[in-house]
Amino acid sequence: MSSLLFLALFLIQVSAPDSDHELPRINEDLIAEHTTYFDIRDNRIEGADSLLAALEQAHFVALGELHNRVRLGELTESLLHVLASNGFSNFAVETGPYSARKLQQLIQSGKPEVSAFYDEYSSGLFDIVPIPFFKGDSDLRFLSAADSLGFELWGLDQEYQLSYLYLIDELAGLAGETLTHDQERLQRKLTRRLYWMNRRKQTFSGFQLSCRLHNDEPFQAYLHSFDDAVNPDIRQIIGALRATQEIYCLAEKGEASEPVRISYFKENFDRNFEIALDENPEPKVFLKMGSFHMGRERSPLNLYDIGNHIHQLAESKGQSSVHIYYLNRFFEGKDMTGRSGWEGTERFISAGDRERWALTDLRPLREQLTKGKLRGSDFETRTILNYDFIIIAPEDDWVGKHW
Repeated sequence: MSSLLFLALFLIQVSAPDSDHELPRINEDLIAEHTTYFDIRDNRIEGADSLLAALEQAHFVALGELHNRVRLGELTESLLHVLASNGFSNFAVETGPYSARKLQQLIQSGKPEVSAFYDEYSSGLFDIVPIPFFKGDSDLRFLSAADSLGFELWGLDQEYQLSYLYLIDELAGLAGETLTHDQERLQRKLTRRLYWMNRRKQTFSGFQLSCRLHNDEPFQAYLHSFDDAVNPDIRQIIGALRATQEIYCLAEKGEASEPVRISYFKENFDRNFEIALDENPEPKVFLKMGSFHMGRERSPLNLYDIGNHIHQLAESKGQSSVHIYYLNRFFEGKDMTGRSGWEGTERFISAGDRERWALTDLRPLREQLTKGKLRGSDFETRTILNYDFIIIAPEDDWVGKHW
């Protein structure tokens, strides 16, 4: 299906070069024609009938986010309530497998425990956090809602490059009384080293933190000291740390890290999905990750990412996946129309409203595109092929710290 869509577009462009300029272009009026407005009240989505109808039929829902937005947390919480009522019980996020479990454990202990954890391993001055994308109160609210609604949290990404410090402490804590004096000595040494290495990484962009750790004798000795551990949590952390070093080190050297990272997404998803199949013959999964990853077709990096993976899985099972692109128009008190970095979205965000949520249904536009009856910019074409809906938040802002 994916290849056929792109073949169709290619054939349209090749077979009708003379008439292409006569095709109607995507414009603000066309976007407005396919846009409705809705409200969120007490975690209920009101007025987004086309979206709610699609969610009722879906087995996979992919929310392509802009990170660290206040309104994103509000939308996520409301979607979790909608999806829980439609049989969803799995929630995949853009963090490491162990960190996802850590977040769920902390949430179950309450906000003070989560905030104390972040406070211990964070630095505001150097923008250091142990687990990214969960910095705000609205993030904690949707995590709490996910847990209370019975969602199992899946981490699909590598562990964060600034999570090494907290993870070496986790290893020591999990080892408990079996922690040897040598391991304790290495842990103390690494705690001091990583404290300063993290700050160097955040100060000097060229500092190769993960590559250095890959060749760091104390760090590798500490990991190898747990090779015979039978505790599954310890083994998970060791495996995640090795994968994390590999992916980040490739990026630090300027080599292609994204294909390796995407393979890791898929590996983690497939493992969790197989476990879910043991409990439910038709598990339903909600995914919330960066918008580069969530499209049904090729990503802006020209890769088949996790969004394509779940789309193909849905099609193979005769099921449906719904792909949602989250955007802002009014952000930090400014209208983003015409601002640097937002040029490609201009026609889409033209539908945004300061007070209301905007919902644009892209499916009719995709049908026109694939039939050769409509044209748009490369960005617009890729977005319409990748996503079913665009949701534009009302006035939005960066999340504040919850600690």
